[in-house]
Amino acid sequence: MPPTRSHVWLLTGFVAVQAWLCGAALAQDNEPHGFRVAPPKPIASHQLVDQDGRTVTFPGGGKWQLAFFGFTSCPDVCPVTVQKSAVVLKRLGTHAADVQAVFLSIDSERDHPEQVRKFLSVHDPRILGLTGAAGAVQTVANEFGVIARRYQGKKALDYRIEHSSFLYLLDPQGRIVTLYPAGVSPERIAADLELKLQAQPGAQD
Repeated sequence: MPPTRSHVWLLTGFVAVQAWLCGAALAQDNEPHGFRVAPPKPIASHQLVDQDGRTVTFPGGGKWQLAFFGFTSCPDVCPVTVQKSAVVLKRLGTHAADVQAVFLSIDSERDHPEQVRKFLSVHDPRILGLTGAAGAVQTVANEFGVIARRYQGKKALDYRIEHSSFLYLLDPQGRIVTLYPAGVSPERIAADLELKLQAQPGAQD
């Protein structure tokens, strides 16, 4: 049975979202391991809450950022993808200092900062976890084109969420430049990042 209107979340601007995702999928000439977004898509600054309860601005400037939207009670895709981000950081070695991996929860009702911190602690403490009020999180997710559906159970907190699972690469200016589908390995993502970091002005081996 298809979800009712109340069960469909984060579908604002669905047609527009699909249009820019399709554009990204067609621009692969210089991005062998992901879908290049051409031109890069700017993301507005938003105030969210990190895993330590501090208010932070996302996307932050100055670093490459590898962002993923999910939720901590996700049984499969989310832990696998967060672990993929951890492997990318490990593969980058000392260059990981120039990259910020980010996990953004789309489950504001259940994913409070402490829960996000516990979830990320088993993967890599360098990953930034973000949550916030439902409206704030939805605004950010809509900008990224995240598609999610919530299927409500019998109790208020008894629900499951199905969602898109791209990893988003943002440049130091906070623009989406590459989308990585689930099938792209962390080794290939790390290789792409190595090339981008080496191409930056003042980069050193």
